[in-house]
Amino acid sequence: MAPTLPDGMTATSLITAKGAELKFWTVKTKEASEKKVLNISGTLDTLRTNLATYYYLDLTTNPRMETVTVPTVDEAIRDRQWEDFVALGVEWKEKVKAGRAFKLLTSDSGNTNSPENQCISSPLPSTSRPETHSRLFSLSSAPVIQPTPTPTPSRCVGPPDGVAQREVAILDDISTAITGLERRQGLREVIDQIESGEVQAIRDRYGPSEYGRRGTADPSWPKYSNLVSKRERLHRILTGDFSGNKERFFNFFSVPAPQNKKRKRPTDEAATPEEHFRSFRKIVEAVPWCDSELAAERRKVEYLDNNGEFCEGNWLERWGERNSWEIWRDMGKERYVNQKKSS
Repeated sequence: MAPTLPDGMTATSLITAKGAELKFWTVKTKEASEKKVLNISGTLDTLRTNLATYYYLDLTTNPRMETVTVPTVDEAIRDRQWEDFVALGVEWKEKVKAGRAFKLLTSDSGNTNSPENQCISSPLPSTSRPETHSRLFSLSSAPVIQPTPTPTPSRCVGPPDGVAQREVAILDDISTAITGLERRQGLREVIDQIESGEVQAIRDRYGPSEYGRRGTADPSWPKYSNLVSKRERLHRILTGDFSGNKERFFNFFSVPAPQNKKRKRPTDEAATPEEHFRSFRKIVEAVPWCDSELAAERRKVEYLDNNGEFCEGNWLERWGERNSWEIWRDMGKERYVNQKKSS
């Protein structure tokens, strides 16, 4: 029986999918399965073929070519307006759900009498009298309306200097938040950052939004996104491969204390030994190497059934309940340095 397809995925959409869609469906497939069935790394053709094989999809048929109609300027403007309305609605629902006030005015003062809001040079004429309607009609039917030769000074003013200051403040905010993350590098500390919600709060505040143009990513987000995503990937190793068992997780990635050439004083000998763990960055960077070498191991003859297909029973008989990292270590393949760079 074929597994259930992720949302939006069909044979046709899989053929024309780009890298982001292929990786998204691969991640959704891995989340839906209790085992590591697909690898997110690889070329686009590899990701597409792996998904098609897993879901029994036929990619030999060409996708139906649809006629692309270029929208007019008016249609494009209406589409963007509706996008903004949808984004406003989603933002309003989230504010209501969180019990927070929904404000359209983003300025801190909330003063509607600011100079930038006072751009009307004269009051509009009242349209409640018939003579006003006739005057407006005569104006609209005139062939040409000559501009007044005397220049009328405008009371509109440009953006205040505070706009630039606010933009600088935003960049300072994300820089401060990232500095707080970087200040703690220990394995336990990074896990605490995830579970306390600190990392998710930074992604929600500065990362890209899924609701269109409103609330787009902070301009400096690409510079810092990798620092956030590495911590998220580390937590997925804990919750996925180690099933949330922290004791097992920390024991596995612990390392011997570094040897100090200086002779320790007696007071040091009596002190409580400190924990020493492998660098969390090295752990995250080793994920593709672990996945690749486990995939090569699975292709060996000893794990195949009579039909030449991979047999889970043969795998369990050989490795038992060990997870991917433990198997990788027992295979003697565990490493945290890129062999290509080190050679």
